[in-house]
Amino acid sequence: MNRFRVWIIATGLWAGVVHSADFENIYQQGKNRLAQEQYSLAIEMLNDAQQLASTLEQQAQILGTLGLTYYRMQRWEQATKLLRDAVALNVGEKADRARWLGTLADLEAEKGKPETARPLYEQALSLAENDAELVTGLRFGKVKTLPLAEQLTGLKMINDSLDAVVNPETRSRLLINSGEQAHKLGANGLELAFKSFEQARRDGENKPRLQVEATGQLAQLYEEQTRFDEALRLNSQAINVAKKVDAHDLLLELEWRQGRLQRSLQHLPEATAAYQQAIEHIEAIRQDIPVEYHNGRSSFREILEPVYLGLADLLLMQASQKSGDDKNVLLRHARATVELIKQSEIEDFLGGRCAVHGNKNALLEAVEPTTAIIYPILLPDRLEILVSSGNEIRQYTQPVEAAAVQDLTKHLAHSLRVSKYDVKTASQQLYQWLIAPVEPWLKTQHIKTLVMVPDGVLRLIPPAVLYDGQHYLIENYAVAISPGLTLFEPAPLQQRGIKALLAGMSEPGSVVEHLPPIFLQALTDSRGVENFEDMSEVAVKSRQLEMERMIKEPVFRQHLKEQLSLPGVAEEINSLQKEIPNTALLNEAFTVEGFKHQAIQEPYSVVHIASHGVFGKTADASFVMAYDDVINMNDLDRLLKSDKFAKQPVELLTLSACQTAEGDDRAPLGLSGIALKAKVRSVLGTLWPVSDEAASLLMDEFYKALSQPNTSKVQALRQAQIKLLKQKDLENPFYWSPFILAGSWL
Repeated sequence: MNRFRVWIIATGLWAGVVHSADFENIYQQGKNRLAQEQYSLAIEMLNDAQQLASTLEQQAQILGTLGLTYYRMQRWEQATKLLRDAVALNVGEKADRARWLGTLADLEAEKGKPETARPLYEQALSLAENDAELVTGLRFGKVKTLPLAEQLTGLKMINDSLDAVVNPETRSRLLINSGEQAHKLGANGLELAFKSFEQARRDGENKPRLQVEATGQLAQLYEEQTRFDEALRLNSQAINVAKKVDAHDLLLELEWRQGRLQRSLQHLPEATAAYQQAIEHIEAIRQDIPVEYHNGRSSFREILEPVYLGLADLLLMQASQKSGDDKNVLLRHARATVELIKQSEIEDFLGGRCAVHGNKNALLEAVEPTTAIIYPILLPDRLEILVSSGNEIRQYTQPVEAAAVQDLTKHLAHSLRVSKYDVKTASQQLYQWLIAPVEPWLKTQHIKTLVMVPDGVLRLIPPAVLYDGQHYLIENYAVAISPGLTLFEPAPLQQRGIKALLAGMSEPGSVVEHLPPIFLQALTDSRGVENFEDMSEVAVKSRQLEMERMIKEPVFRQHLKEQLSLPGVAEEINSLQKEIPNTALLNEAFTVEGFKHQAIQEPYSVVHIASHGVFGKTADASFVMAYDDVINMNDLDRLLKSDKFAKQPVELLTLSACQTAEGDDRAPLGLSGIALKAKVRSVLGTLWPVSDEAASLLMDEFYKALSQPNTSKVQALRQAQIKLLKQKDLENPFYWSPFILAGSWL
């Protein structure tokens, strides 16, 4: 298993008020914070020092050190720009410029561009001169740009010269670098890896962090060779040392390995305790883990999720052997562990840990006696389904591998978006895995509403479409989704009289001049809106200028307007005006400013937007079109969280023509994300674009049902979907199933 590193960003506040302190004093404080891996404070101080920089040398120092800080935080784009700007000034100490160039070279090497990285390393080496540690570090970096067959020889040559490095701490750090690179070379590099880590342990004897890193790396090598007893002995030693320096970032890795080793040795209680310790260390620095890595994915989902799933796996295994209260405790612990993953992912989607505050006291299954929560957990070797209602929670284990569930779900998700495909075969198989095992219990409990808490690819399909061979799930139950158990507090629709703000765009105006370039390119390439984020950075940049030129042409703008027209929206808005009390904004009246102005005039309980919109991989890549410009998620957030709605939040936000990016299992988080961020109780949206006729009819039926006393939002949606399902020309799931209700279903 590959080693990972979590960079800690220290939390806290620094006054940031500069009085008489000079540049050098504040700059040095920033550098010290960087050395201590307190990155947020380092940036605060360096930004303040930048305001005092009066020479080109000082500006270069700030730019370069900020670049190094962002590199450590794995914010590659910002790091690259800052480092390039620092190098371009061509001033300052040679060693500093060498570090900046070397870091730029590292960035290029990590992108898989050795030909670009190599000359940067050469430039850096020419500046490093007699700084032995810097020169050796650059040489290690340059080895990564060599052909794979030559890298081991290069590493050995550098290792032979390390005896000349006098400082043991410096030598230990370089040896760890050597061992890590040799480890990546596989079997051929193992001997050098072992040798490097052993020597690094001895040289770092008086430096606890270095000793822990080297010992942990050795334990990793032994684990990979299934020498579990030796690995456990070394790992335990590393844990004891790491505890003395309170190194959460190192301890989470060590405790995770301890859990894996104990499990391999069939010591399940010890393994469970170690996994729990690892998670406690993660949670201790959770607020400080960088949200995005260079591949755009969450550090939790990509790197740390296996820790949480490892603990959940152990708890579920043990629960299967228990009964009564002992079983319930284990099941709830397993579910709470997986819940931490879900909370982290929605936070990452929204772009910050402060965007979500889990409602820790909410117990969804206790809200309504006829409601059941279905909580699937995909493990590598099986599917676990936890079902709860009231105080009871039950476990159902399906012997199907996660890969099989994922493949079938992706197939079904694609088929649903293409109406000509028959989806019943795939949908029925998923029903057998997800619903059939729990169906008898649901009937004995007289369950009427199912709240699905989907994970990963399961978010790509509407649960309503699951098929038992005769009926779709929606025909037997009202169905809602929730991104997690503790993220929403379910509350009934406030019977204060529904009044809606209706906004629609059937014919776009100047908004076509403000669309994101990547969205425009997707349209002009005829690849479909749902794939607009699928292109490489290079491809986007190469056509951006062309898009800017084309959008100035009247013929092209007119073509875009025709392509983006939604003829059925006018009919939808007109129809809804007859169903519920409202204020309506259509086309020219639906401007960004007009929408904002009208939204704060009255405490609307429903905000209904019928216009193009897209939910992408992050909140920043998600938007809705008004007539004149786009409304991004942050705009909606600020508006719907304004003082006007503080006491009476919006009960329901409906996005009737929006869609999620196909194939991206993060994109459906947008529906839940906007509800959470804007403090909206519920969001009704679609997973893919549907016909104007279907959307208009469903919305009309939905609001008609919602206006009836004692009708919940999820019941109103069910009635509307069944209305479409019963019509011959709309019975295909393409038309009625993409509508999903996220958040409070009551």
